[in-house]
Amino acid sequence: MVVQEVRAISYTHTYMLSIKMMTAATIAVIVVMAGLYSFLGLPPGLDTYYAKMYFHSVGIGIAALATFMVISVFNLQQYEPPVDFPISYRAFAAVLFAAAGGMFYLNPALNAGFADIALGLYVVAFILIGDVGGALFIQLLILPRKRAGAYKPKVRTTPPRMGPEYVLRMFPRREDWPLYAMAGSGYWLALIAVASAFIAGMIGFVNLWVRIFGLSFFSAYASFLGLDASGFIGATLDPHTHEMALALMAGIVALVAHRFHVLGLNGLKKNVARAGLWVASIGVVAMTVVFLAVAFFNYSPPTLFASADGVNGMAGDDTVMSFIALGAMIALIPLAMTRLNGKSSWKDSVRLSLLGTWVAAVMISVFQAFFIEFHEDLFTSTLGANDAVFSEVQPLFGVFLLAGLALILLAVDYYEIGGWLRRYVGWVAGIGLIISTAGASLWTFADPTVGGWPYWVHIVGVFVVGVSALLACVATYKARISSISRSELE
Repeated sequence: MVVQEVRAISYTHTYMLSIKMMTAATIAVIVVMAGLYSFLGLPPGLDTYYAKMYFHSVGIGIAALATFMVISVFNLQQYEPPVDFPISYRAFAAVLFAAAGGMFYLNPALNAGFADIALGLYVVAFILIGDVGGALFIQLLILPRKRAGAYKPKVRTTPPRMGPEYVLRMFPRREDWPLYAMAGSGYWLALIAVASAFIAGMIGFVNLWVRIFGLSFFSAYASFLGLDASGFIGATLDPHTHEMALALMAGIVALVAHRFHVLGLNGLKKNVARAGLWVASIGVVAMTVVFLAVAFFNYSPPTLFASADGVNGMAGDDTVMSFIALGAMIALIPLAMTRLNGKSSWKDSVRLSLLGTWVAAVMISVFQAFFIEFHEDLFTSTLGANDAVFSEVQPLFGVFLLAGLALILLAVDYYEIGGWLRRYVGWVAGIGLIISTAGASLWTFADPTVGGWPYWVHIVGVFVVGVSALLACVATYKARISSISRSELE
C-alpha cells in the first residue's frame, strides 16, 4: 500500500517539501546531534548550562518529529489553511535553527566567542517550535468541525480584525458538542497532550527570559512569591522539562492508539483501550495543573506515604505523572492485539519494539524511580553514586531516548514500510532497547562507576538503538508516497 500525502491545497499553493522528506531529515538530525552530544566530551547529564542548551537541539528534533506524526496520523494536511509557511515547515525550520545553534555549544570556548549568534539561533528555534505548538492545538481543536463541514466562522468585519469574535470562533459552540463526543478518547488525549506541551513551552520561555534579562517585569510577582531570580529560574525549570517530556509521551500514546485503530476493536478490548486513554488524559490534566502551581505559585507537592522521619516517600508530582504511565499500560494490551496484515501487532517487529519502549519507560521512570524514593535515606547517603547515575539515566534515556525511538518506529509504521527493511528496523531497535534498558538498570543499581561493565552494556545498547534509527531514516526516505491535491479528497 502507498501512503498518500497532500501536496497541493489549491492551484496556487503547493507543498515544496513533503512531510516524508522532512521526517527522514529530522530523524537524521536527531541521530547526528545526539551522537555529537555523546562523543564530543559533553557531560552525560544535564548539569551545565552548555549541556542544557545543547540538548534542546535534540529535544526540538523530537518535538518536530511528533508534530509530523500528529499532522500525518490525524490527516491535518487535508484541513490546514493554505498558508505560505505551514506548520510542518515551521517545525522543520526549528530543527535546523536548533541544530545550527547547538554546534556553538559543543565547545564552551566557541560559544564564548559567538555567544550572541548561538543564543539568537536558539531563540528563533524556540519561537518557531512554540508557534508550532499553538498552531497544532488550534488545528486539532477545530478538526472535528472541519471533518463534519461544520466549521463556518462568522466574522462580521471585512477584512477580519483581531477581537473577541475572531478568537472565540476557534472554540466549539453548544451545537458542535456532539461532534466532539464522537471524536474519541484518542483524539482528546492528543489534544490535551499538545495543549500541555504548549504550556510547558511557555514556562520555558519565562525561564529563558529571566536567565537573559533578569526578573524585569516579573520582579513584583517574584517578590510576592518570596523568590529571587535564581529561585524563580529553579521554580520554572523542572515544570518546563518534566511537563514537556510527559506531555510528549502521552501524545505518543494517543498517536499509536489512533494509528493502530484501537478504538475500532470490539467489546472488552475497545473498552479497555478507551479506559486507558481516559486515565492518561486525566493524568495529563492533573500534571499540567500541578506544574503550573509549582512554576508560578511556589507550590511544593506533598510527599505521599512518607516515612516517620519524612525522608522516604512518594513525591506528589511523580504520583500525578504516573497516571499517564498507568493509562498507557492499560491500553497496551489491546494495542498489541490489533492486527496488521492479518497478524497481531505483537508479532510485527516494529510495533512490538514500539510498545516495548512504553514498558521500558515504565520500568525506569515508575518502578525504579519509586523504589529509589521509598529508599531515599540510602540513596542520599551510602548509595549517592547510584542516585547520581539514575538522575542522568532517567531523563536522557528513560524519557527522551525512548520517546524519540517510539516516534521513529511510529514513522516507519505509518509509511507502511515492509519487507526486510521493516524487519531489520524493528529487530535492531528491539535488541538495542533490551540491552540499553538492562544496562541502565545495572548501571544504576549494580555498579554506578563510569567505565564499569554495566556502563558499557548501556552504551552498546544505546549505540544499537542509534543504528536502528539510521535504518529507520533510510526506510522512511525510501518509502513510496503518492502526491495528490486536496481537491482529489473533496
